[in-house]
Amino acid sequence: MYSNYKKFSVDFNEKDHCFACLYHGDHEETEWAFVSNARVSFRNAAGAVVLPSSFAKVNYSRQGSGIACQQINVYYEGGNDGVVNANIQFILTDDAIEIKTFSRGVVHIDGDFHWGDAPGQSTFGIRLQSHDNILRAASGPAFSRHDNALFDRQHDRVLEFRAPDRFRVAFDWAKNAYGFTFENGVDFGRNFSFRIHEHYCRDKFAIPYAPIRKTHGFITPPVGWMTWYAVQFKACEEVVLDNARKLRERFGDHADKLCLWVDWEWNHKAFDGLGEEGVNTFTPRKEPYPNGLAVVAKQISDMGLIPILWVGATNDGQINPTLKEHPDWVIGQKPSWCGQYWVDPTNPEVVKSYIPAIFKQIMDWGFKAIKWDCLPVTFDMCELFHDKLKRPDVPLHVAIRQVIQAARDTVGPDVYMLSCAGSTERDITFAMDIFDAARIGGDIFGWEEFIRNSIERVFRFFAWHNVVFYADGDNLVLRKEFNNLNQARSRVSFYGLTGLPLTIGDPMDDLDEARVDMLRRIMPVVDVHPMELAQKTRGKDCVVTNLLINKPFGFWNVVAVMNLKEEPLSVSLSLAADLDIDNNDGQRYAAYDFWQDRYLGVVDDTLQLDIAAQDSVVLRLTPLADDRPTVVSSSRHITQGGYELADLCWDEKSLTLSGVSQCVANEPCRISIALPDGLSAVAAEATNATAEMVCANDGAPLKVVLTAPQNAAVAWTLRCEKNG
Repeated sequence: MYSNYKKFSVDFNEKDHCFACLYHGDHEETEWAFVSNARVSFRNAAGAVVLPSSFAKVNYSRQGSGIACQQINVYYEGGNDGVVNANIQFILTDDAIEIKTFSRGVVHIDGDFHWGDAPGQSTFGIRLQSHDNILRAASGPAFSRHDNALFDRQHDRVLEFRAPDRFRVAFDWAKNAYGFTFENGVDFGRNFSFRIHEHYCRDKFAIPYAPIRKTHGFITPPVGWMTWYAVQFKACEEVVLDNARKLRERFGDHADKLCLWVDWEWNHKAFDGLGEEGVNTFTPRKEPYPNGLAVVAKQISDMGLIPILWVGATNDGQINPTLKEHPDWVIGQKPSWCGQYWVDPTNPEVVKSYIPAIFKQIMDWGFKAIKWDCLPVTFDMCELFHDKLKRPDVPLHVAIRQVIQAARDTVGPDVYMLSCAGSTERDITFAMDIFDAARIGGDIFGWEEFIRNSIERVFRFFAWHNVVFYADGDNLVLRKEFNNLNQARSRVSFYGLTGLPLTIGDPMDDLDEARVDMLRRIMPVVDVHPMELAQKTRGKDCVVTNLLINKPFGFWNVVAVMNLKEEPLSVSLSLAADLDIDNNDGQRYAAYDFWQDRYLGVVDDTLQLDIAAQDSVVLRLTPLADDRPTVVSSSRHITQGGYELADLCWDEKSLTLSGVSQCVANEPCRISIALPDGLSAVAAEATNATAEMVCANDGAPLKVVLTAPQNAAVAWTLRCEKNG
């Protein structure tokens, strides 16, 4: 039985008692099923399953139950086993399909979602209408207990569920699709509905939406080192290359790719914007870069690093030869920190000739990615000199977008381009569909700047991270001049769990071993997306980041709590209410403190934490199994398995836990494993690595310590036996 009302349709298979929900959106010629294989069954008071085929009679009707809807009714009569009659109604309206169920027994419905072209990569669970101060994120196709929608990143489309508590969604790895289950009842509701929101982010945030593209090769955000925060105007060829070598030596085994950012000092020696004679956008400063930037880029590349160059293409400190030939391309002179001569973005020749020449040169020098600065100041100067524009009738954001598009057309789609910096929401968003990443805040050195220009800005703009672009919270500055160890650990924890681009802003020689090790724990950056498409604010006393990780072999939460106060802080978090962790049916969770390498025990309701001043606690919370070993932590990465744990399997017959972990050469990787009552560990083994089993006391997990002679994916096993 089929029925349609405007954009929605339902097709009920009378033979198999399953149905599909269909939709056709704007500019789509055909409808398609966003729900399929939704099967109906029943359960009596004793919990026994009652199949639709057991009813003596099934009646179907189709009717318009009002002027603004269409309805299908399915009546089950003459049943047994305690389920005599049942009724399912499908009501189609302008904006929804509502499904109502009536029965003295329990109606059970489960089905598959078809939402997005690549559900495992581009579709994820989100919560609409959230109003808390917790930053919620996920890695993998995760869905938490409070989520009420699926977001399709490729098409900017939301599928919303309005349902009681007994509506559950989960990702099926075998099907590569999300699925749902629903059960009705007096205590937990009888109805649920599906609603579809087209152009969700575009309309909600008024942004030029385009899904993030990763043809530049940074499948996760880049990792690297930048001159500005580290050495500022002391940057030169020798300093750049020395830090590049030390970057590779210290972090080359921990990151898939490493970048070296040559920042604005290559053509600036001060903040006055006046520039030096003979130095301009086409000519670097001779004293610090006597051999030119092409030589620097080549040497960086020869080290196996990716060279990236800063540019302020819409202005110059000195009138360069091209602008001398075309004085009408300049709209005015006014010193700012980044330059004093401002070009006309409304002039077609600037777009056609000048901008492409700049970016072609950057590519010819050998740089592989670009940091484009000064665009917010460009808006200001174009407003100041508005009457000097060749086309003052062209809106400024349109004109400057044309300039950016000309650069993109020059370098091609595979060159990573970062927009810098976002002083206003307009600056961040107006060309976010052309850029690959955007600075979302101001400069960061001290702790208060980190809170104001990074944390607060990330909370506001995290909804766009890994959705439209990479949200760049700016450099990580960890050196003692600006941070104690607690503050450094907090900065690293926040960046590590939000999956932000990681750019080191310290001289390599100013990082002690403790800070180097912290940075290694967040390399490489994991693939993290938001679980709320909303602009949020941080908490007053603490910042809570909740990262849900879902892999084919299991899921867990990694929770960071940052104390913002200059004194110790006690924090209480409910697993269910605060962290969206399902602790129904007596499910227990193992809590493991990453930084302290310490097992905190079993949690079933509330988490109590005492946090030192301006420090962070990072915990993995893992659902415990009663019949098998449970991995509760791993030391390689702050996600505690989110990066390094590639596979995990329990063989009940041989009582063997096997896994694959990505190990760093000569660096012990400690895998913490909780054993249930009745099992004891016998031996640990590994291929292409040593495996040591370290037994714990007082009920703490045992550790399997893997040490590989080179970077490798290490296959390991833990063999167990039953006690007694």
